[in-house]
Amino acid sequence: MPRYEFKEGKSNKFWEIELEDDSFTTRFGRIGSDGQESTKSFDSRAEAKREYEKLIAEKVKKGYQLVSEGGGDAPPAAKTNPELEAAILANPDDVHAYEVYGDWLQANGDLRGELVAIQVALSKAHDAGLSGRANELLSNNEELFYGDIAEQVRGSVNVTWRYGFFDKVRISMGYDDADGGADIDDIVSAVLTHPSGRFLRELTVGMFDYEGENHYPRIIKVLQKAGPKPTLRRLFLGDFEYPEETEISWANVGDIGKLWALYPNLESLELQGAEIELGKISAPKLKSMILRTGGLPAGALKSLAAATFPSLESLEVWTGSDSYGGDSTITHLSPLLTGKSFPKLTHLGVVNCGYVGEAVSALAKSKILGQLKSLDLSKGTLIDDETDPLLDKGAFGALSSLKLSENLLSDAACSKLASVCGKVDCSEQRDNDDPEYRYVCVSE
Repeated sequence: MPRYEFKEGKSNKFWEIELEDDSFTTRFGRIGSDGQESTKSFDSRAEAKREYEKLIAEKVKKGYQLVSEGGGDAPPAAKTNPELEAAILANPDDVHAYEVYGDWLQANGDLRGELVAIQVALSKAHDAGLSGRANELLSNNEELFYGDIAEQVRGSVNVTWRYGFFDKVRISMGYDDADGGADIDDIVSAVLTHPSGRFLRELTVGMFDYEGENHYPRIIKVLQKAGPKPTLRRLFLGDFEYPEETEISWANVGDIGKLWALYPNLESLELQGAEIELGKISAPKLKSMILRTGGLPAGALKSLAAATFPSLESLEVWTGSDSYGGDSTITHLSPLLTGKSFPKLTHLGVVNCGYVGEAVSALAKSKILGQLKSLDLSKGTLIDDETDPLLDKGAFGALSSLKLSENLLSDAACSKLASVCGKVDCSEQRDNDDPEYRYVCVSE
């Protein structure tokens, strides 16, 4: 139990505090006396730790000085070696760099070193004994390896380990977790700032609020505050099932513009929800982007058109309905079809689009079509009268696949389109009850 003392004039007092799971115990009184003891419990381990740290800060501010660390169960500070860590940051796939770092950690008495060695060995060959030892290390040293999310890894946080560190983390809170449980901001922050998250490669954030406030701008602020993460390769904000968990338009993504500089090696970005804004994009390593929404603001398409994506291979944009923020038109989409910004693009999705007929005409004349292997025009408002450009095999015949499902096409039109290219998906067409007022497949 850490012990603090205050000595000033005739005042000689001590104060001790010990954190244990979701509670802490304090003991205080005059130096030399047994003092008084008090225990306070909280709803979660994270809340208890926040109050624990707050109380210590208050005592230090009042002049109390730490005189003994005590014998509490807090783990030792994580060992660091900037040179060895830099080698991993430069190439997170270099197994040897992890092995060297793990050896150094073991030599310095850090249990993580043993975990590194075990998980490197398991990546090469299965060994039941080693697997059991890894599980034992993790379960017996939760504070060391999980920190403030030790409680959540049994429910709302799913961690995939790799070479002694978090590799993939998915955070999705069930209804009970979200209703009075740990704060989503604290969980995301803990994942990013804990030593185990130092070399994180994938982060997914799903549901965390079931009362209509499942909005991601707060998550984006936490990501910004956590700082650069050069190892991050995949980011997914909005991993929820619609409409089962929430409507797609009820979850706002927000502006991710300030994240590009933090994740210079990002290879995959997936955003699902409303009010998506991309800001000024710098994504030299990005290979795949999905913007899934019931209404994509025109500003997002403008951001795409203004950027260059030297590595992008797959782009899927859902333009959506103007009733839910999708205020773009073919004028905003057309600059993307020149191909100038996407030299390596082989898959394009213009999905859930209310002006897909215009997009088809523009694509037929575009420069980008020639480099595409697959094209997804599903979930839109395409009708029979807008399919003539698609029947031009000279334009679309080189595609390996063309997806036209969930539009408003007749059986006769689908039969004609079936032979346009290698594989045509014309399944699950919706009824075209009112040709004058057509709806995209996903809006609210």
